[in-house]
Amino acid sequence: MHVPASPGVLRTSSVARMGVHAVVVAMLSAALLLILDLAFRQPTASLLYTLGAPGVAGLVALNYFHRRDTEEPLLAAIAFTAVTGLVDLALVQVLDGRLALVDPAFGFGFPLLLSFGATGLAGELAPRIFGERMA
Repeated sequence: MHVPASPGVLRTSSVARMGVHAVVVAMLSAALLLILDLAFRQPTASLLYTLGAPGVAGLVALNYFHRRDTEEPLLAAIAFTAVTGLVDLALVQVLDGRLALVDPAFGFGFPLLLSFGATGLAGELAPRIFGERMA
């Protein structure tokens, strides 16, 4: 017997896709942070990360929201940001507590906040961008 789920219930396939996309955002953001830290001095690397991390989140979010069977933009933004924040904190611990990867002027919070906004914005704009092409 199949019991239809109410509209507010998460779809298992969508949650799995959202999780995969959240991990991709986290890994790409961590890679960006490491590359910028190696290539630039701390304040410059931190500024570039603050600008680049939301771009990474937005592009991956557009890929996630390309299909119609996605969760609400707010839920996806929370998931993407939470996973990215956890990976960033783990990265700091792996690198011997070197919290100096991110300049105190920006910290970890500001890039995560901008990534949250970029993910939500991508979710809101995806239907307008992809229109009828969304499968």
